[in-house]
Amino acid sequence: MRAAAAVLLAAGVAAAQPAVTPTPVTLKKDAAPLGEVAAGLSKAPAGVAVTAGPRVVKETVPARFDGVPFWEALETAADRAKARLVVRDGGKTVALEPRPGGREVSAVSGPFRVVPRAVTGRLLLDGGGPVHEVELDVHWEPRMPVYRIDSQPKVTKAADDRGAALTAEAGSSRHHPAAAVTDLKVRLTGLTRDSKRIGVLAGEFRATAAAKLLTVPFGDLSGTFPQTRTVDGVKVLVRSFKKVGPTWDAEVELTYPDGHPHFESFEEQKWLRDTRLRLVDPTAAAWDADSEDVVAAGRAVAATYRFKVLANANPTAKGWSLVCETPAPLAEVTVPFVLKDVPIP
Repeated sequence: MRAAAAVLLAAGVAAAQPAVTPTPVTLKKDAAPLGEVAAGLSKAPAGVAVTAGPRVVKETVPARFDGVPFWEALETAADRAKARLVVRDGGKTVALEPRPGGREVSAVSGPFRVVPRAVTGRLLLDGGGPVHEVELDVHWEPRMPVYRIDSQPKVTKAADDRGAALTAEAGSSRHHPAAAVTDLKVRLTGLTRDSKRIGVLAGEFRATAAAKLLTVPFGDLSGTFPQTRTVDGVKVLVRSFKKVGPTWDAEVELTYPDGHPHFESFEEQKWLRDTRLRLVDPTAAAWDADSEDVVAAGRAVAATYRFKVLANANPTAKGWSLVCETPAPLAEVTVPFVLKDVPIP
């Protein structure tokens, strides 16, 4: 069983913030092989390549979706083919494979999906009684970078299949995922030999995310500096671009809008991981900087990128450009979920 929930914006972030919007899917197929449906879903800008395994690729399924959120459409197609979702490549690929039992337990919440992957039971011999650890896989649309997420969700309701209340251990730590998938853990007490399943496990977790990565080009490198572009509220300023000894140096400043989430000093480089500057020649060949210094202070970023001088090349000539890639405005979001009928050992 699965439940859908809305992603909520944390207090202080504008309600129109796009970071929490799922990708809508539109397909108009009354009956099509699952492989064809998978190819259609792969074209959605969610950033997920969907494949169908050889045992289900020819299963015929109805696939008429009109603006349906990506994960809901994918789960519906998988259900109709009696398939399950196998997440690979750091969340960039989902393979549809035959499922050995009933429907996969999951919860879809906007661009996020939560799946219980393991339940481990232990008996504490010091008198503490049995403890069960639930491991949750959380993954999201890869086009939406997540820079920080809770290590443990806040559990709002937990009960076994008889309705007996369970107790969840609280936690407040956060970590910084490097891909579009991570794991959260819930520690439960109260399950007994009379408990057959976790009847309901409901809660929420916080995530710091951006709607997408922005691409901001600067095409006239022979012109006057500084040059400024503002895209989706992010101001990108190239203060200078000039030859300094063996390198061409670009000084760049970025300013994010008000409401930018607070990061501790040790976290700054985590959300800056996707900020870069590339030098592009007239043939569209691109070079990454050979060295860089990037520093953030709140919602402001100052950076220097250095490109080695290329033989017989003048990057200030016509056709050359600098392209800045950086996250869209970041938002703190709260992601609720409800999981039902989770098997236990």
